[in-house]
Amino acid sequence: MRKVVSLLLVLLLSVTVAIAQTHPVSGKITDQNGEPVPFATVTVKNTKRALAATAEGAFTLNARTGDILVIQAVNFNQKEVTVGSENTLSIVLERASTSLTEVVVTTAFNVKKDIRTTPYSAQVIKGEALNIIPQTNLNDALAGKVAGVQFRSQSGTKLNSQSFARIRGGLLLSGDVGPLFVVDGTIVGNAYDIDPNEVESVNILKGANATALFGSRASNGAIVITTLKAAQGKTSIDVSQGMTFDKVYRLPHLQNSYAGGGSSTLIPFTYVNGMPEEWKSLDGKMYPDYTDDASWGPKMEGQEYIPWYAWIPGTKYTGKTAKLVPQPNNIKDFWENGLNSNTNVNLYSAGKGYNTRISMSKEFIQGLIPNSKSDRNIVSTNTTFDFNSHFSANIDMTYNTQKIYGEYADGYANQSSGNFGQWNHRDLDMNIMREMRGVLTPIGTLATWNFRTNPSAY
Repeated sequence: MRKVVSLLLVLLLSVTVAIAQTHPVSGKITDQNGEPVPFATVTVKNTKRALAATAEGAFTLNARTGDILVIQAVNFNQKEVTVGSENTLSIVLERASTSLTEVVVTTAFNVKKDIRTTPYSAQVIKGEALNIIPQTNLNDALAGKVAGVQFRSQSGTKLNSQSFARIRGGLLLSGDVGPLFVVDGTIVGNAYDIDPNEVESVNILKGANATALFGSRASNGAIVITTLKAAQGKTSIDVSQGMTFDKVYRLPHLQNSYAGGGSSTLIPFTYVNGMPEEWKSLDGKMYPDYTDDASWGPKMEGQEYIPWYAWIPGTKYTGKTAKLVPQPNNIKDFWENGLNSNTNVNLYSAGKGYNTRISMSKEFIQGLIPNSKSDRNIVSTNTTFDFNSHFSANIDMTYNTQKIYGEYADGYANQSSGNFGQWNHRDLDMNIMREMRGVLTPIGTLATWNFRTNPSAY
């Protein structure tokens, strides 16, 4: 009992000593000019205790003698202060030399203004931020980097599809209305003609006041692009190579219990004279409904059946039956791994009275859909001649060629990716389909799993 009482007395004494060492500390945080630093963060070092100063830079917290306070604020150097016996601290922060510089906005006719003096909403994106991950078009490069701007993209399987930009609800009853694109003071057709590798900065102008700069064509905003220029008196070459890889990640969850077709039971086949000789071995066997391209067929239980490719003459599968089993990975097995390669060479030169840039880009895409690819080449030049302080001439030319291998129809059923969710048999073996992709039927059509009529109606 005495040991317990002694232990309690020691603990009580320890708590009393700790409380006696902790005392309230108040302080004010200012800059070198004596102006308060609002909302600075004050943290007791090596602890999780922290608070934010007021708008006047004031703070109060409990601390012990010897505690170290860490003070942090945006655009100021971090500072550490050791707490003594005093109850009031006066803390001066030094402004960081890496503070953000004034952002310059390029407006109509290539006029530049400080962003704080513009009477409308504007946002500036530098070229370095655009090309962190190389993109094949400007809209894709801007996606996710601009507040108040929506980018509606197409399926990734549709090669070089153009994302649609919408600034603050650019929508009419007739449909989407895109912003105006302006390159070095010249209005261009769309973002697809702009190579992201040539961009120095992008200024997004929003609001009704911005419309006055370019007229009614910019009623839904304007995206103003400034291209790269050479440094005066210098000649330089920039070479860049970017590569990204694509892989289908998220797939729909589909049932794997019922086979294709519209009949819940297998259909018996009866051979009739006049049918192909290779079909005789299939007499009396069962087949599913091939004419319905949905999966409302019989339950797949490993039973013997006639697969679609058994009816095609001249192959190793002709006249042979198989086991009716699900193919849970047949959609995953369809897609290929994609590759995006972006190579760019920029030549700059500037001297007395001239500034020129020549850019060459090659964009190659190996598509996710088998046998699809895109090969695009862009050559552009921007040259300025200054005749005197009042007159100058500018030449801006772009030559763009592109070959796309693959046909895409995004209307009914969405041919680039949507067919799997709407029309697809769950028993289709994608490896056999890939093997049979070039096989022709006796009438010259490509062999397919989706027949117009069932074999009994031959």
